[in-house]
Formats: sequence, structure tokens, C-alpha cells
Amino acid sequence: MSLDFDVFVVDPKPIPSAVPGFEEAVGPATWPPSTSTLIRDDGDALLVDCLITAQEGRELAAWVKSHDCELRFVYITHPHADHLLGLPEILAAFPNAQPVALAESIPAMQEQISPGYLQIWSGFFPDQLTGNPVAPAPLTGTSIPFGRSAATVIPVGTSDTGHSTVVHVPGLSLIVSGDVVYNRTHMWLYKSTPDSRASWARALDAVAALEADTLIAGHRNPLAPDDDARRQIDESRRYLADFETALEHSSTPAELIDRMSTAYPELANPYTLWFAAFDLLGTRT
Repeated sequence: MSLDFDVFVVDPKPIPSAVPGFEEAVGPATWPPSTSTLIRDDGDALLVDCLITAQEGRELAAWVKSHDCELRFVYITHPHADHLLGLPEILAAFPNAQPVALAESIPAMQEQISPGYLQIWSGFFPDQLTGNPVAPAPLTGTSIPFGRSAATVIPVGTSDTGHSTVVHVPGLSLIVSGDVVYNRTHMWLYKSTPDSRASWARALDAVAALEADTLIAGHRNPLAPDDDARRQIDESRRYLADFETALEHSSTPAELIDRMSTAYPELANPYTLWFAAFDLLGTRT
């Protein structure tokens, strides 16, 4: 079996809205479309990220099994529960697989699966999450071997959260970006600051420097035209810059939402934009 990859895609899923007026103006609130990527070589495989609900985890595990490979590693790109909480279902199906993550990110991942955080996540996904969350172990070094190949983990600092990484597979000219790059989907800027947004721009520069041809974003619009790395990086850069300008010129959430919606009318998951706008500007009058 030669080196290849495949992508498991989850459509946006309904969540309770915590933003005033969203459902009346737009429709049901949703969590953004998500992906998990399987990379295979010589019968061995690496799975990157594993979604959030127990049902998604089970469906993902069945999908991996359909590829007739030995899952060696599960790598989690960053400490957000929507890339992590499906892990118990994966390990139930593949008990010999090793779940790993960047060592510096483990404390934040352990926080994500703590009772307090699970209560928060359960508010988005009531009765849908695992009751036995698992944190990955620290990855030794930055290389993940499988088959006759290896993937390289690239730490890039803060994107939509701290301790973000991407996975680079030079043999495929492939990057699996977690949340560092988004594909035609509103970017998660809730709780962002000027410093965190500047850090995110630097993270995009680091990804661009890898000069990969294909990039699988952790949040990918089902209607995105392709997985071209350069296009996605350029569009993510532009979104951050436009958001910074729109935020600077807006005094209310509605103004920020209007400016960004006008500039980006076709991006997936507008609830992400509204959630950020009310977080950053909701106290202004």
C-alpha cells in the first residue's frame, strides 16, 4: 500500500444559540463543519484529530476500519475539545493505537476534559459527549512514524487557541492544519485579542513556508472548491486582516457582523462570527 490519505467530513450540527437575535435573523445555530484525516503507508496509519461527539467518534472509527489498516497513532493538533472528545471511541476500536499530542499542549487538553469544561461543552452538545474522556500522551520529539513514512509536527504558537500545531507529510506535499487554517468557514475569533490575532497571522506565515500543495483544514466548508493550500492560507490571512479592520471601525456587534457578512457572504457557519462579535463588542452601546 502506497502513501496516501483520506478525509472524514462532518457537516455543521445544531447547537443551542447563546447569541440574541441570531436564530430570527439567520436560522438555527450550528457548530462548524469538521474534519479528521487518515494518513496511510504500508498498512499502517496515523489519524489526525477525532471530532467531538460519541456518535461521531463511533462513525469515525468504523470509517477508519473500512480502510483495512493498522492505526498506530492518533495525533491531536491543539487543545480544543471538538478535536479531542471522540478519542475514547477511537481507542475502543483500536486499543493498540497511541494517542499523542505536543507535550506543551497536554495541560490545556486535560483542562478541556475536566468536569467544569465538560459541563460547558455539554451545553453545546447535551447528552452527546463521552462520559470517559481521555487526554493524549506527550509526543516524544516532533516525528510520528507509520509504515515506511513519517509525519512531522510543526508547532506554530497561537491560532484560535494556544499550543497550535500542524502536521506536515512531505511525501504527499500535505498539511493537516487543525484550526490554524480554515477552508471557506468563518474563523473562530471568540476571546481573541490584537496579540492573539497577530500571532495567528504569524502561524499562517509558518504554514505557508512549508510550501505544501494540499491542506486539510480542521473546519472545511462542504462547498469549498478544493483543498489547495495556497488559496486557503491566503484567504485565512485576508479574513484576519479584514476582521481587524472591521472590528476597529465597529462600535456594536451588529456593525461588525454586517461588515464581515458583506465581505464574506458565502462562508460556512455564520454563528461563529456572531458569537465572536457579541463577545468582543457586546458590552458596547
